[in-house]
Amino acid sequence: MAEEHGASRFPRTALCLLCFAVLASDGLAATDVRVNFTLDTTDADGTPIQQQRYYYVYRPDNLPRTSPVPMLLVTLGGGTMFHRKAGQAGFIVVTCAFAGNSTGNPGTGWNADNPRISGYEDYDYLTEVINRVKASENSNDAFITGLSKGGHIALAYACERPGMIKAAGPLDEFMGLTSNIPSAPVPIIAFHGTSDSSVPYTMMKDTVDVWRAVNGLSSVTPVTTWEASPLIPGRVSQATWRGGTNGTQVAFVTIIGGSHTDPIPAIETGYDHTDGIWAFFSQFLTNTQSSPKIVSQPVNNIQVGGQPASFWVTATGNLPLSYQWQKDGVEIPGATANWYTVAAADPAGSGATFRAVVDNDSGSVTSALATLTVTAAPAGPTIATQPADQSVTAGQPVTFTVTATDAPPLRYQWRKNGVNIGGATDAALSIPAAISADSGASFTVVVTSGADSPSSATSNRAMLTVTPAPEAPILITNPARARVIPGQQASFSVTAWSASPMSYQWQKGTVTGNMADIPGATQATYTIPPPTLADHLTLFRCVVANAAGNVTSADEILFVTASATPPTSITSVISAAVQVGTPFHYTIATSCTAPIGYSASPLPAGLSVDEASGEISGTPAETGATSITIGAGNSAGHTSRVLTLTVTDTPPPISIDSWRLAHFGASATDPSIAGDMADPDGDGYTNLAEFNAGSDPLDSASIPAGLAASAPARAFGWVAVCHRPGLPGNPSATH
Repeated sequence: MAEEHGASRFPRTALCLLCFAVLASDGLAATDVRVNFTLDTTDADGTPIQQQRYYYVYRPDNLPRTSPVPMLLVTLGGGTMFHRKAGQAGFIVVTCAFAGNSTGNPGTGWNADNPRISGYEDYDYLTEVINRVKASENSNDAFITGLSKGGHIALAYACERPGMIKAAGPLDEFMGLTSNIPSAPVPIIAFHGTSDSSVPYTMMKDTVDVWRAVNGLSSVTPVTTWEASPLIPGRVSQATWRGGTNGTQVAFVTIIGGSHTDPIPAIETGYDHTDGIWAFFSQFLTNTQSSPKIVSQPVNNIQVGGQPASFWVTATGNLPLSYQWQKDGVEIPGATANWYTVAAADPAGSGATFRAVVDNDSGSVTSALATLTVTAAPAGPTIATQPADQSVTAGQPVTFTVTATDAPPLRYQWRKNGVNIGGATDAALSIPAAISADSGASFTVVVTSGADSPSSATSNRAMLTVTPAPEAPILITNPARARVIPGQQASFSVTAWSASPMSYQWQKGTVTGNMADIPGATQATYTIPPPTLADHLTLFRCVVANAAGNVTSADEILFVTASATPPTSITSVISAAVQVGTPFHYTIATSCTAPIGYSASPLPAGLSVDEASGEISGTPAETGATSITIGAGNSAGHTSRVLTLTVTDTPPPISIDSWRLAHFGASATDPSIAGDMADPDGDGYTNLAEFNAGSDPLDSASIPAGLAASAPARAFGWVAVCHRPGLPGNPSATH
């Protein structure tokens, strides 16, 4: 997935990893200090290796060493941009580098995919950096952020080492939904620009939705705030899903018109993500005192008249904490959260100040003042009735309406996340069946009047919340990426489960556009018409529905290149185990242009390989371990690796997490579907009971009557995938 986020995949802004090297910032004496060290890690095959690695530490002046302070790991993008915020809030900036890993120096990027296949070197690197900074700088809480590939490793690290960090904040990057599997709830804040031509907005939203499921937030209505974007007011909003497992949250910041770059005050909208990310991260700091302490101050906001404007404050101290916002020193009735939103900024009130008073049983503290500046709305139609936020269950209809006044005729253009919706040109926008993927989307309408000298007005943004429907389909597999040359056939497929009949509707779109239905594409597999180079980077996804509701697959990309690209590696696991006499299925995976030919030799008796699909299948007849050379190739090249297959007399052990992945696939991280106490097939037995029995959690007929939750395990009918000692299992190669 994201290993392709380089020049060969998408055009992107050139980035310089070491532009921050040992420079003073803003006239301060503190500088980035380089730390070199030797990392003891393992390669992709588990062999111990050593690497020469380094990182930079920036500790603001006057930051005391007598008590622990937090650290922020920056994995790509200049760490210097956080110097100002570090000085304000009192944290250490640690700028990390992939230089020195096995991708080369200068390397091609972080090794951020499934570490059970590609190795743990960069995960070990980040763990070592955190431990070293904790020891040398008296630091406690660790947070991680990064742009592009740096965002991928931030997310991947949150998946693999959640106990090492308090929260993660990727910018302009999704994670591999099949190669990066979250193992525990983690607070996540993601940032993305709608004009990012390198990473699709919808694919970033897919990642956000995965973490919402992991954190138990799929059915939560988000809090929407309107953030400061002083160069182009009104372009930045944040949807925050609060109240997740262990107090976790997920936030998604949408920057309308933002590109593939760090959002800072000097460019584009002027939104400063260093303020936004710390306002989020600081909510998860370890409390070190009883009385309230402000750890993230409100910041100034500039908005257009009639538009909302929001302010944030974060405090630590003994719970419970109470908040009371003030405007010009006077309490605002009902403003008792750690954020406050002015519903419609009034130009007459420009210059008003806002602050929060935070109390607990041990004391009180007052935040700094933040100023609201309100600019006059441009001349044009008057929005008399703004579109309202809507909350529906997946599959239900939803309608947004607007009322405007001006000389007729009035013309309307609705937008989703700042992008025009084709054909949505009436005063009302009707969606026949809301889909799960649109939860958290914002809708606006541009109203235009006049013919000779047209003028326009843009409505406030209305947010759509889509909650999962009980008994809706369960998504098992997402579409896989397709790589072809012009004219070559390509297909996308999904697998879903439901106790009732399902329907399928494929959609397609562009990197910076919205998705739209494909007429007639109503099967589980969609074969595209012969593509041309113009179809390169087209996105595809499928909405699977039944009578109860729907579920939307992740978006996937079609690559169309003028010539075939060779395979560079095998991306499926390289060790597996199965009980003798039990059906075995394993698929060789690689990334290259089709058609691909696969090979596997020698194979144990009873197994064979499909040279077109790469599937090794059959029923092994003898016990023992076999080293199988598996290969993949096309007209441009060939690659191979050794798969170790162990055939045992008894069922190979399988963890419950691997069992979840084997049965629930794309839904395995959703506790409402794959959690221990969930009962997705409605047969009265929880997943934990089904796991103990070795039965199928999506087949109500597979459990014997009267089964108890403590029933002993029996033989499993799938392959168990094994790994080097001490590592968790991963059934990504099973079916």
